[in-house]
Amino acid sequence: MAAHLGHYRDPAAREEAAGLRTPPVLAHAALLAELHRLVPGADVDQLAFAGRLATTEPEAVGTLAAFLTRAHADH
Repeated sequence: MAAHLGHYRDPAAREEAAGLRTPPVLAHAALLAELHRLVPGADVDQLAFAGRLATTEPEAVGTLAAFLTRAHADH
């Protein structure tokens, strides 16, 4: 979500900042962005599980986010 707001709307700023974030943070952000797209009215408290998943299994969460993105694009 932050990738599309404020300073991070600029693709160069997003690219530069990407190297500063850890895999769990990137996975968490990707999953939150996709969940927000799928369920726009979801409350932050309803998405807290995404942070726990990203901390525990960042690679799996990144894969899940990519899967959800592809599934969304196919419909």
